[in-house]
Amino acid sequence: MQDIKQPIVDLITRIRLIQVFPCFTNLSHMQCEEFASIMQEITYNTQTIIVKEDELIDSIYIIVNGTAEVTQQTSDHSIVPIATLTVGEAIGLSDTGFYSTTGKRTATVTAVTAMLVLRLTIKDLYDFLKKHQLESSLYASSLQMLRMQLIKQSLPFSKLSHERLQWLAKQVEEVHVPAGTILFHQGDKGDQSYLIRTGQVAIYVEDIHHQERLLGLLDPPILFGEATLITRAPRNATAKVVKDCELLIIRHDCLSELLAAEQDIATMFMTLTVDRSRPLQNPHVTIHHRVAVDGQKIIILKNPDHSNYFKLSTEGYFIWQQLDGHHTLQDITLALVQKHQVFAPNIVVALISKLIMAGFVANYHPEEKIQLTSLPVWKKIAVVSRQLLSKRFTFGDANWWLSGIYNYGIHYLFTTLGQIILSVFILVGFVLFIMHTESVLFFLHTEHVHVLLLLLTLIPFSIMRTILHELGHAFAVKAFGYEVHRMGIGWSGIRPIAFTDTSDMWLAARVPRMIVSLAGVYADVLTAGLFSFLIVVISHPYLQSVLWLFALYTYIGAFNKLSPLQETDGYYALMDYLEKTHLREKAVIWLVNWYASRSVVHLSHSLKENKPEVYYWILCISYLVAVSLLTFFLQELALYAFKIISLNIYISLVIPFLVVILSSLKIIIEIRQKSEE
Repeated sequence: MQDIKQPIVDLITRIRLIQVFPCFTNLSHMQCEEFASIMQEITYNTQTIIVKEDELIDSIYIIVNGTAEVTQQTSDHSIVPIATLTVGEAIGLSDTGFYSTTGKRTATVTAVTAMLVLRLTIKDLYDFLKKHQLESSLYASSLQMLRMQLIKQSLPFSKLSHERLQWLAKQVEEVHVPAGTILFHQGDKGDQSYLIRTGQVAIYVEDIHHQERLLGLLDPPILFGEATLITRAPRNATAKVVKDCELLIIRHDCLSELLAAEQDIATMFMTLTVDRSRPLQNPHVTIHHRVAVDGQKIIILKNPDHSNYFKLSTEGYFIWQQLDGHHTLQDITLALVQKHQVFAPNIVVALISKLIMAGFVANYHPEEKIQLTSLPVWKKIAVVSRQLLSKRFTFGDANWWLSGIYNYGIHYLFTTLGQIILSVFILVGFVLFIMHTESVLFFLHTEHVHVLLLLLTLIPFSIMRTILHELGHAFAVKAFGYEVHRMGIGWSGIRPIAFTDTSDMWLAARVPRMIVSLAGVYADVLTAGLFSFLIVVISHPYLQSVLWLFALYTYIGAFNKLSPLQETDGYYALMDYLEKTHLREKAVIWLVNWYASRSVVHLSHSLKENKPEVYYWILCISYLVAVSLLTFFLQELALYAFKIISLNIYISLVIPFLVVILSSLKIIIEIRQKSEE
């Protein structure tokens, strides 16, 4: 999409395009000229999405040049074309008004060819209709859509369901308030809150000497005055209009009904209740500081009670420091103004709400989850079945016994000499594994070996390998002086699992975090090397075959853990290296957005601006190539060992291809989901 600075479409053509629609035929010539002049010219490249189904309507479009396709998504998520739009037709507008009666787009419109359109925002349409007092269904619809957009932009209502958004937009009252008007005084009782659509409001407080002090200036789209509706306490400040305002008024009964119906909104406001308005820090929380690669200071709170963490900005950390059990939300908001010149009561509320829900505030405890006894019988059966298929057993606080073992002797392995010895051991072990591959395969090829029995003997070894992998992570954490609070074992379906809580490493710098992420893979290749050494020690060919197969299984497992496609060790190490959280999700979004635009012109700039995402895809492709080659090699070994005739070259590529597809299946699904969004 590209805005056009110099108009291409002359005024006469614009008027002609507008007057095609019956809803605009009653406009006078002067009104038509004004209406035509406020429309913005925009170009779209081929295959660019102009509007998406289910988005809030923010604009209408009239096509000047080009063709667009209209599609809808069916219940089975397939995309069905329903119409083609050409010159003179509109997007979002029918002969009598808006196509949608809900405020949401009913279909997706995509440019089939290069397009030139005239765009008019709902705000500009509403202002035009209001200015000329053109009361109509179009005016009422544009007012409703504009209110929905404004409410959605306000932080407390950002997660409001579409149905509730429609309901609230109908409940609010819109008023025009001239500059100089006092909306309420400090100490007044309040029964309504305000949402600014246009204009500016100043907030003052009166000190003990009756001198007014300016706290800050509020601009659209901010909600204010809501605390009084919840606490029923007097207004804690004075609000004065300094620039003519268009305000949406939300009354007490309306907000009360909303809080009762919408849990997310109630959570956002819950810290404003009287008995919770003086939040107190959880005394067990510790504070940790570190500096990112780009020099940004990072503050992380650690809650040992729940072993969870909370990342804060500089302003967020200041708010945290005010949670002493004495400061009210008003006090905290005023202190934030004095320290950082930021007046944002809604941000204060949102942050404290999140801290409460995460257990970082001592004088409030979130509601516990619904107990199993309160569920219907069929839900109990479903819950119990899921629990049986996926079970975990945690070893309490693992830190004390891990520390004992680490200090008793494991710490020697993390010295320089210890790491040199281990590295040599790993290298020699891999060489021995390669050297014995031919003899083991010859034994399997010439002797009658019960394959199932051979594979069953690997089960206890695989459990041991899983535990050693997690111990690798755990002891690496101890090597850097951090804590491991939880370890455990369990199963997921028929697969044994083990887990280690390494989240204390979030407090560490980048390189230590990377080392801990890769320590499990390091433990895997060390374990495989150990079993390769045992092949030399043990002379029995059958046991040698078992040891060789386990070493092979462990090497493959280590390679699999390096996959950037799954949330495994390699992916986490890559995120640490690039200092990019949610890397896979962001890389998928970048790829989908670029593919949707297919702009070769902007590709070079996009590659430079999104280097972490580009590196991610390069590594993914490299990994998939390596997976296909490794699978082909292992397939040939298996065919020889178990006396299976060689396959046709094309047939032999089927299994490597399937492995590549299965390896990338999750990310393929994510790409499809994002592209549909």
